[in-house]
Amino acid sequence: MADLHSAVRPIGIGGLTALTDTQILRVPHAAVRTLGRDFPAIAEAFWRDCIFDAAILMQWAVNLGRKDARSRLAHILCELAIRYGGGRGAPLLEFNLPMVQEQLGDAAALTSVHVNRSLRTLRNEGLVTVRGGIVKIHDWDHLKQAGEFDPTYLVADTVPDRQKRLVFQ
Repeated sequence: MADLHSAVRPIGIGGLTALTDTQILRVPHAAVRTLGRDFPAIAEAFWRDCIFDAAILMQWAVNLGRKDARSRLAHILCELAIRYGGGRGAPLLEFNLPMVQEQLGDAAALTSVHVNRSLRTLRNEGLVTVRGGIVKIHDWDHLKQAGEFDPTYLVADTVPDRQKRLVFQ
């Protein structure tokens, strides 16, 4: 759920941009707080969602601060492959990427020139091709290695069984 944390601290920290046709449902903060108060399991699920988002944010702080352009792009392509694969840890090795190089650069804090060079490097290494908005991953293991990618922060199944029972039953 996008911007769930704002139900607790209603300060805007950024915006969302849809890259494809999207339907957005706005839920008033008071309704979110009432749901959490009246249904503890929902409150727990909301809390988990915020923790999940924080884990992604922390991973990206590391990516942007410590990795070079090639590694950042490899990482973002790996993350997208896991997300398109349904978030269960198995990547989707071919997917539509409705982003131009400038948008990909914004996501990875790179210029379009760096995105172009890094994608060319990844392609020349036989790891991935991006053509016509389609990403094809040719060597998942080496792409993960190039991006120093560990999907654990994206995989909901890493929740301990006891906690799953509390939240999802």
